[in-house]
Amino acid sequence: MCGLIGYIGNKKNYEFVVNILKKLEYRGYDSSGLAAIINNRIKIYKETGPILNLEKKLPKSQSSCMIAHTRWATHGKTTKQNAHPHISADKTWSVVHNGIIENYKELKAKFKLKTISETDTEIIAQLLAKNKTKNAFEFIETFKNFQGSFAVVAINKNQANQIFAAKNKSPLYVAKHLNNFLFASDPACFANFSDSYYSFNDNEFAHIKNKKIIFYNKNNKKIIKKPQKILKFEKIEEKNNFPHFMLKEIFEEPLKLKQQINCFKKNKTFDVFNKNFLKKYNKILLLGCGTAYHACQIGAHYFEQILNIPAHAEIASEFIYKTPNFINKKTLVILISQSGETADTILAQKIATSNKATTIGITNVAYSTLSKLVDFVIPIFAGPEIAVASTKAYVCQLSALYALVCHFKNLISAKKIDFSRDILEVSENILNMDFHKLDTIAQNLVKQKNIIFIGKNLDYITACEAALKIKEITYINATAHPAGELKHGYLAMISKNTPVFAIATIKKLKSKTINAGEEAIARGANAIYVSNINRPNCITINCQNKYLTPMLAVAPMQYIAYKMSILKEL
Repeated sequence: MCGLIGYIGNKKNYEFVVNILKKLEYRGYDSSGLAAIINNRIKIYKETGPILNLEKKLPKSQSSCMIAHTRWATHGKTTKQNAHPHISADKTWSVVHNGIIENYKELKAKFKLKTISETDTEIIAQLLAKNKTKNAFEFIETFKNFQGSFAVVAINKNQANQIFAAKNKSPLYVAKHLNNFLFASDPACFANFSDSYYSFNDNEFAHIKNKKIIFYNKNNKKIIKKPQKILKFEKIEEKNNFPHFMLKEIFEEPLKLKQQINCFKKNKTFDVFNKNFLKKYNKILLLGCGTAYHACQIGAHYFEQILNIPAHAEIASEFIYKTPNFINKKTLVILISQSGETADTILAQKIATSNKATTIGITNVAYSTLSKLVDFVIPIFAGPEIAVASTKAYVCQLSALYALVCHFKNLISAKKIDFSRDILEVSENILNMDFHKLDTIAQNLVKQKNIIFIGKNLDYITACEAALKIKEITYINATAHPAGELKHGYLAMISKNTPVFAIATIKKLKSKTINAGEEAIARGANAIYVSNINRPNCITINCQNKYLTPMLAVAPMQYIAYKMSILKEL
């Protein structure tokens, strides 16, 4: 996931573009760059690391036509050479690109293109130049060669008053204010710039010329687009006195849970689902990737344990390669994505729809691609999540799933579940942690090479999410295993002083997980319990509702991962 910007207009300064690019740093943080047309030449500036490094190197010369990018490396190492923007060998075309050109190696061989970077993106600039592309129709024709996903904004040195754009499977938007045009991969960039924006669909293109924007489809036909009103965005660039966005977002969890409940009530979110809704389906499938997949797993438990309806969770990136013969009009598919732009989840939605399944999207972004594709949308109301690791969005995904399942339960049962009260209770306790103890635990873990998490049932899923947070934030190998499986081979991974987190919050299963922790201790492990037992090495979790303990148990794990990354100076 990367962030891109394209600008043409009257604001002839780099600062304007760079400040907007900073709003997208959550989408890419290993390098950044900017290209500008100055005196019929393209000047490119790139730096590795945060955008601040780029900002320091920009000269005072100005331009009214610029593209910029913040990268999260996919093809090629994190180097200035691989950073965007990329430029053609003849210095005519420069591009920024989100997505993946799947056939870039084939195109490189077919057209005998010479490249200097390791990226797939450079092929776009080189082919635009080789084809001597000059206008919108030739631009569209060139893009017929590319397979994969792309959001592209491009400039040509000989056309300083023009910008070209293309979109397929990666988000792209454009806004206008007077004679100023701004392209971005997130409409949040348009706050304080315009009160509306245009959204691109797949295989759509745009050309800005003579202070006008024209949209085209892949057949070179002009299309008319209606602008969308900009929603009330938060100022996503502000940390509110927190040193980092991840810490801010962990501490926002209580507030976001309360806001979510208020929004559910105000918007009557679940009223669209009546008591006959679930009767139409004989299968429930939940799909997501990464953290969202863990939310899917917990959601499947909710359907089974609260509603007594079989449900199954799958990783979306694996589901898309199956032949979904079991998906049909009697299947309810729930897709979870924080951004609503997760490529594999979107493809899974399209597969489900093509097989006549009903789809529900649970997402944090109301204007996202997923929101537009599904039959029903359940917003989680977590607010913009800037940190790379999902924290408050995960907690809000779980509470949204719990609320949805309880809504269905209340439609068919005389014994009602007050899910609002339950979630509000969690909001009051989720940050009730011994931060001094957590800081000490983090300090003891920073030099470890392996960390193990164990748990049973819902606690096992929490173990998986905790391990993921450690891996993606601290770069330390962390694995999660069902507590009952330790004796089936996983004990071989435990040696002297290996940290083992035993998550044991479910009353009926707690003793089994604690016993597994004791087995690990017998082999030299340092066990840390996440439970309500009276031990000095225990992170205390108290919750009367077994279904919501994953929300309380994951919060200290999020904080420990954050603290470890700070201690490691990552």
